[in-house]
Amino acid sequence: MSLLAFLAETAAHGGEAVKAPFPAFDPTWYASQLFWLAIFFLGLYFALSRFILPKLSDTLEKRSNRIASDLDEAARLNNQSVEAQKALELRLAQARSKARDTADKAREKTEAELATETARVDADLARKLETAEGRIAKLRADAMQNVEQIAIDTADAMISRFGVKASKADLKKAVTTALEKRA
Repeated sequence: MSLLAFLAETAAHGGEAVKAPFPAFDPTWYASQLFWLAIFFLGLYFALSRFILPKLSDTLEKRSNRIASDLDEAARLNNQSVEAQKALELRLAQARSKARDTADKAREKTEAELATETARVDADLARKLETAEGRIAKLRADAMQNVEQIAIDTADAMISRFGVKASKADLKKAVTTALEKRA
């Protein structure tokens, strides 16, 4: 309503303002309200169906496709990493096996060398021991001969102090008999 209409109504009622109903609920305006409602609804429907919804569905479809391709790529990369992990574990197992074989061969070689060296040293020691035992036996025999001669000379010196004389053969016989009893 315009200002003139408002003033005219106020003057007609003697200066008292008549309360008009809220314009949206006034039945005189229903037809124009329904007309503009239909126009705006049709314009909004046309704009949504021709411009906004196709762009929105394209965006959603692109997003869905991108998510699917990203998931496919992630699955492919996951499969590659699993295969790489298996290959790595296989290579590690092969390397461990090779290291174990190398260590076993080295240990066997070392043990063989040690056994050979031990046998050589044992043979050398046995030979030296035989030589030493032979020398000791010879020295013992020489010493025993010398001991026998020394005992004979000592016995001769002792009995000559007592003024007794004995032959060398008798002294040798007595010393030999005494040594045989001791052994």
